[in-house]
Amino acid sequence: MKKIVLFFIVAFSISVCAQETGIKFSNESLLSQALTRSKSEGKLIFIDCYTSWCGPCKYLVKNIFPQKEVGDFYNSHFINLSFDMEKGEGTVIAAKYGIKAYPTLLFLNADGEIVHIGIGSMEASELIELGKTALDDTQNVRSIQKKIKAGDKSIATLLHYLNTNYYAADKDVLLNECFNAANDEERLSKDAWHLFRMYVKDIEQPQFQYFLSHRSTFEQKYGKKEVDKKIMDGFGYYADKYRNDPGKAALVKSIDPELYAKYSIKRGFRDAGFMLQDKNADKKTWENYMAKAKAYMTLDSVGPHETNDICWKIYENYLKFNDTASLKLAKDWQEKAYKALPDNHPINDTYAHILFGLGFVKEAIEHEEMAMKVAAEMKSEKDLKFYTDEIEIFKKAQLKIR
Repeated sequence: MKKIVLFFIVAFSISVCAQETGIKFSNESLLSQALTRSKSEGKLIFIDCYTSWCGPCKYLVKNIFPQKEVGDFYNSHFINLSFDMEKGEGTVIAAKYGIKAYPTLLFLNADGEIVHIGIGSMEASELIELGKTALDDTQNVRSIQKKIKAGDKSIATLLHYLNTNYYAADKDVLLNECFNAANDEERLSKDAWHLFRMYVKDIEQPQFQYFLSHRSTFEQKYGKKEVDKKIMDGFGYYADKYRNDPGKAALVKSIDPELYAKYSIKRGFRDAGFMLQDKNADKKTWENYMAKAKAYMTLDSVGPHETNDICWKIYENYLKFNDTASLKLAKDWQEKAYKALPDNHPINDTYAHILFGLGFVKEAIEHEEMAMKVAAEMKSEKDLKFYTDEIEIFKKAQLKIR
């Protein structure tokens, strides 16, 4: 009995200790309350802007925020708040600060002004660095905005600004001002290429037109593959923006008809994949997906990892639509992926399942064993467990055959 009591005391102590580590989020239910505290304590406000359905948000809450070093840093430097952007006060914050991606990690001063901002999940060290940057009045977003307002609209400054504030409301205006003021050497620089590739979407923007008229020069500096990808990104932007304007589509197509044809194949395959995700997808939807997949697989841009994703989707659906012929086609595609990356464990696993589905049980076991071996070497515990469970199914099937 004493041992049982002792066990519960120890377990309770461990639980309490666990609760004492990590970021301590304030119980203020209104931002105005935290702003009052900020003025009296002289601390910035850190807000975890999340939604209930956001996977990366949950990752931060479960794996990053509870870490001791993260808590030690954030608890000593910030007033920490956490709001669901789709409920209560969170909706007010989302509207006021233009929150469009989740998680958004927001840093405010006592006047409620944005000092710094981070978007997306990150590891503990990155989150701490984000907080350090927020505290640095020479590197945070607010300081960069001051430089820009003072007249520094250089490519390097704008790249720094947008890298930390992707959804900046003044993004397009600043991009046009920046590129219009740049000379040819600056427009062709590595920083300008990064700025253009990441943030200029509209083909009608001056820098996109400059890019198209100097296409061969960009190909020499950054490679034809990257240049083609950027042009196809432009096609995609127009397809979404002007989907009901055939005239615009024809104009965009004239930029490069051959490349536009490749884009159309990619777009058709992507849309067919979305349609297949519908729980009510029928045989016709499946046949459309396979037709688009066959066209897509003819493109030279499809690599082994993407091939693996496509073949796994076929494996997951072939029984539902009674389509062994498509599984046989997936076997041919996956075999090429395997030959390109023979030591990749997801590729071996997919190949094993396709082989198993076609009755090649011995070969399926061999590839699943390879997947297990590589996963074990990489210490990928979750994948290793899945492969271990699957190989038992394969082996039981082999015994039945015997």
